[in-house]
Amino acid sequence: MNWKDSGTSTKSDAEVNRLVKDVLLDPNFKLEDLRGFNVARENQQSDAAERKSPFFDSFQTSDINVEVPSGTSGVSAGTFAVPGLLYRKLTTIIQAAFSSPHASHFHFSPFKLFHRSPSGKEERVFSEVYNSDIFIEEHDNVQHAPLPPDYLDCKLEKVVAALMVWSDSTHLANFGTAKLWPIYLLFRNASKYIRGQPNSGACQHVAYIPSLPDSFQDFASSFCSKWGTQKKNIMTHCRRELMHGIWKFLLDADFIHAYKYGMVVKCADSIERRVYL
Repeated sequence: MNWKDSGTSTKSDAEVNRLVKDVLLDPNFKLEDLRGFNVARENQQSDAAERKSPFFDSFQTSDINVEVPSGTSGVSAGTFAVPGLLYRKLTTIIQAAFSSPHASHFHFSPFKLFHRSPSGKEERVFSEVYNSDIFIEEHDNVQHAPLPPDYLDCKLEKVVAALMVWSDSTHLANFGTAKLWPIYLLFRNASKYIRGQPNSGACQHVAYIPSLPDSFQDFASSFCSKWGTQKKNIMTHCRRELMHGIWKFLLDADFIHAYKYGMVVKCADSIERRVYL
């Protein structure tokens, strides 16, 4: 209690209870492990361990070019490179997901689901994407989808990877302006009850969208002749162009090839399949 009432005043009763119950009374807690403890050193070691994480290794960085209108007839748009896009290749994410233990929950073959009442009446039930008409239709379509020219004799099972992508900007703290704009990916091949579990590992991070930097306005104001009267509209236009530029970048040649011809993936059950995106 002396520790609780000294130093910073933000230590609540709940935090003191958590310190005692979740830390000091934990069977893995050892007092001797704290000898020579130093917070700064531990933070450095933690940061170093994070940098070695294969999750971070799978991310790459790139600049996105945004075309800024000149506002003058006959003068072409200028190009501004927005730095800081952090991303993972979509084909790499999909391949890793289909070969991971989470893929044991995937449905590769769609089906129709019916409920039979005690009177014997049958009624079609729609509960998941993989028992919907559109999934069944797409599954039938890929059975006749083209094969890459160098794999025309491929006899692997053809399956659909039903991708669900969304994005939303979020603030990182209650105070200040720090924010993050992630893009997420989930697979409709798994049940919504699996996808909805926070600890299921179903959610994949695709990218973190950068904002237009402060230097962008300096560039635009010096380049665009109508900046003084149309600043708001130009900023809206360029933010939209940034989003389109990011998706043009993510939907790269490898993704387009896999979308058309499928990609061979050794799935979690050790069976190779041709997966169409």
